[in-house]
Amino acid sequence: MIESLRFTWRLLALASILLLAGLLSLHVFHIPLSPGLFLATLITVTMITLISYLLMSAGIERSGEGGVTILLAGVGVKFLLYLAFILVARLVVKNLSKPFILTFFALYLVFTFFLAIHLFKLLRNK
Repeated sequence: MIESLRFTWRLLALASILLLAGLLSLHVFHIPLSPGLFLATLITVTMITLISYLLMSAGIERSGEGGVTILLAGVGVKFLLYLAFILVARLVVKNLSKPFILTFFALYLVFTFFLAIHLFKLLRNK
């Protein structure tokens, strides 16, 4: 429980830093990406990471085949949620631009590494 709260606070701190850095970068470098779309992408990636962590940490806490199944379900849910986000973004924004795609993958990588680091720490402590 304490690890989940600690992860949540760190995730929110990372999201806040990325929000400030991203909005500043959009303004300074004149990147043709709307701040609303950047904010929606950041919030969605943050929520998907939180949901994935909660599922995967529940799988790590369990032992045996049930834990492995829950852990793999967390990976699958993460993939499906990202896929759903991209499909919804494609429907809402008719033409996904190169800056959106680069921003999405950059955020995806940052949050995936953040999640992996915390899951490895959780495994080490178990």
